[in-house]
Amino acid sequence: MSRGLLSVRDYARPMYGQSARIYDLLYVGSGIKDYPAEAALLNRIITGACPHARTLLDVACGTGEHLSQLRQWYEVEGADISPAMLDVARKRLPGVSLHLADMRRLDLGRQFDAVTCLFSSIGYITDPSELTSTVERLAAHVGPGGVLILDGWVRPDMWRDEFRGDPDIASDHETMVVRLSFSRRAGRITELEMHHLVRTESGIDYFVETHRLALTPTEEYLAAVENAGLKARVVRDFMPSRDRIVGVRNPASG
Repeated sequence: MSRGLLSVRDYARPMYGQSARIYDLLYVGSGIKDYPAEAALLNRIITGACPHARTLLDVACGTGEHLSQLRQWYEVEGADISPAMLDVARKRLPGVSLHLADMRRLDLGRQFDAVTCLFSSIGYITDPSELTSTVERLAAHVGPGGVLILDGWVRPDMWRDEFRGDPDIASDHETMVVRLSFSRRAGRITELEMHHLVRTESGIDYFVETHRLALTPTEEYLAAVENAGLKARVVRDFMPSRDRIVGVRNPASG
């Protein structure tokens, strides 16, 4: 097994272990995510930076919905730390290589024309000492002339403590999901407590998932990408209060 690839027994607290099955219903059905539009924008960024791009790796690929859209332009692979999310992705993307892996130690043994780490997944790197090394692992998979797209978590100056937003509600002909969230902060670490109600034909299930993400200034993300050997720029507010870093490797780099 390559360094950075994990087995299920490595997970003491599987991420998205309970919500993976309703993740797409919740994020698409409630209107939080528009995957076709997001993929089209990513394609424009990639082709603008790397016109020859043919291969793409999505790190923290989740249920694989971005990959399902991006594969119309690229040969795609994915990696994620959550076995439950990958189970969903494998059903969606038969034949696509999907790796159970920790981005902090990612080592797939090859490079790609484009590497993405989307929807603020880098925020789960809560140890400041690990941010630079993690971005180095992502950048190591970017080939000559290739592009890295890294989506940051909420800018520290825009964070709202104890935010109580409206419930997220979504349903289809089989399932209804209602989610309420409560957020708090301890220093630079944010904690999102997400309460889920899931109604199916067999009854109503209730569970809570807690997600911890680091508040990191955009300048630190930018510096990490540049320290990894890429020429970087900032796309401000790719989502409200969140910035995107686009890094490009010199075509002459090995």
